[in-house]
Amino acid sequence: MASRHGIIKILVVLLIVVILIGLGFFLSYKRIPKPSPSPKPSPYPKPTIKPSEGEELLDKIPHIYNKPKNWNGKTIIFVHGLGRSKDAWTEDMKSFEDLGYATFAFDLPFHGERGTFSGAEQLPTLIKEGSDEIVIIADFLRMDGASEVYLISRSLGSIVSAVALGKGAEIEKTVLLLPSANLRYVFKFGSVEEKPSWLDDNEVLSEIDPLYFLPNYTGRIQFHIGKKDKLLTPEAGVFAYNAAILAKERKLIWHDLSHSMPLSEYFEHAKEFFERDKVVMRASELVKGASIPSTGGNGVCDGGESWETSPFDCKEKVVLIAFQLHIEEVVERKPYDSDKALFEKYANILDRLAAVFESHGAKISIQTEKNFAIADVKFGRYILKELAERGHGIGVQSHLGHHMKRLNLDTDEERLSYTREVKEAVARAIGREPTNIGGGFEMDNINLLGNVDGGLGFISMTAVEKPYYMQTNRQPAWLHPWILPPVQMIDLSDPSWLSHNIEGSIVYIPGWYMSEGLFEIDYRKNKNCFDLATQSLYKALEDADPRFINVWWASAHLYQCGRTEEEVEEILSAYDRWLSEVVDPLVKEGKVRWMTFDEIAEFYLKWEKERFMFISALAQKSAEKSNDVLAKTNSWMRVQGLSMYLELHGHQCSFEE
Repeated sequence: MASRHGIIKILVVLLIVVILIGLGFFLSYKRIPKPSPSPKPSPYPKPTIKPSEGEELLDKIPHIYNKPKNWNGKTIIFVHGLGRSKDAWTEDMKSFEDLGYATFAFDLPFHGERGTFSGAEQLPTLIKEGSDEIVIIADFLRMDGASEVYLISRSLGSIVSAVALGKGAEIEKTVLLLPSANLRYVFKFGSVEEKPSWLDDNEVLSEIDPLYFLPNYTGRIQFHIGKKDKLLTPEAGVFAYNAAILAKERKLIWHDLSHSMPLSEYFEHAKEFFERDKVVMRASELVKGASIPSTGGNGVCDGGESWETSPFDCKEKVVLIAFQLHIEEVVERKPYDSDKALFEKYANILDRLAAVFESHGAKISIQTEKNFAIADVKFGRYILKELAERGHGIGVQSHLGHHMKRLNLDTDEERLSYTREVKEAVARAIGREPTNIGGGFEMDNINLLGNVDGGLGFISMTAVEKPYYMQTNRQPAWLHPWILPPVQMIDLSDPSWLSHNIEGSIVYIPGWYMSEGLFEIDYRKNKNCFDLATQSLYKALEDADPRFINVWWASAHLYQCGRTEEEVEEILSAYDRWLSEVVDPLVKEGKVRWMTFDEIAEFYLKWEKERFMFISALAQKSAEKSNDVLAKTNSWMRVQGLSMYLELHGHQCSFEE
């Protein structure tokens, strides 16, 4: 009898211990704030999250919630795609449950047991409600004991999930399958037949497009994109990836697939991602060498900082604008260095064009082939050096594409050799190494043009918009600079080159935003060319986002400034009118700022370095808080003898950072 009373007392004590442990763990979790700096960059747009309704809400949402016996304390939310339901994830959920993860899948609005999706007009309601539900589900799962919440989504589900992440869903790790952002682009260039009425409504888009929400997410995230995806387009997936600027870790994984991403394609990547705690963060020497204030990169516009010195911390909605002028090898069917009078004629036209821009406080970014630079030295004019001293940009124009077949440039080594000759000719003309290049992108590894061992040392590149449009028939929808990854750029329809890679060696500066067909200002042939350039500029101003560096430029060739004196005067007058009537008012209002390509690259790299420092500090703070919670929890459990209790009942428990 006494023995029985003793056993009962032991069981009662153990029960109390378990209750106290659960309460202590819950309270310790609540005391630890979210791992985000204070204050953090202002979200745009501000998320609108419904109050948590917990189990009451979940009762109204058809869902599947499984906790395996070997639960590791972590739960994965699964979000299905268009026309599917929670049941689409059965095999995927089982595979992760076998690893110890709890799983939660639910029907999105107008799907499964919640009705029928009737078309794109329902998307705003679906995305807003579905994303709010993910926020609430993540909160519920934590209240139900999850130490961490992860998410896997597919297609439409990735759109909804990306919005939820930007609204503040507490999800540590996310795997977006077939993601997309920039819904206007998706509906225009994807295989989506209908055009909903809300597509041109900026207010609606600001509430449902991942483009506006992903920049707020500070967790860790993977993007799995099909290179052959004609439904949503791989470019839209890259828009999503490039938008996640505050993610502590982001990775883009390409798949040789269309609009399909089965378990076998992503499982091993997700498994490793979910099991790995360490975050490896690297930046190239290009980024490390940028000059920022000592206080830069903390997300706060401190005293002494400004947008000019600290563009990531001190955000402003300003578009940096430039004017690109290409100088070809020949003019009037003669190489510039073969005829002194011909060279002097166009050197004077260049001088006059620069003077027009100078009278408006503007700058030209000149990119020249080697013949003009050779002639500049040969004939003793040194107009390029003079213009550089007057504040204009001088870079290299490499017509590599034209020469690859004619000169049999079959390897990167041979292509580099040609572009190196051009660079050396320009360097002799201006007395220093040029750091900007236009063209020359037809490489198997574009990073060899940049700041790497064996590379040419260029810092920035432009002028891919026209060939991209010619190869893909798609508008250049790029407004923010990025660092090019080490990939080929001979076939521009392969979207790999569009993704940012902080370990890369050369910055791409985009221009001619959303232009269609026009990529040169040629007043001789098209009197509306300035109007079309203005439309592109106004579109850039409309879509500019203060969380990024926003860039726009237009371009022309020197020969397009006219041959006869009458023609030259007419064209220069047209430039003067455009600058006076369109650009000068924008400068006065503070909406645009003139820079050369070299200056834009330098400014962007300041932003990139501050961004890298910010997310690095964010990751470090998160790790420290995680270590603190685990240390306190383990210490408390040892004191209470929980390990003995778990051992007595056959459980195994391990804690990792």
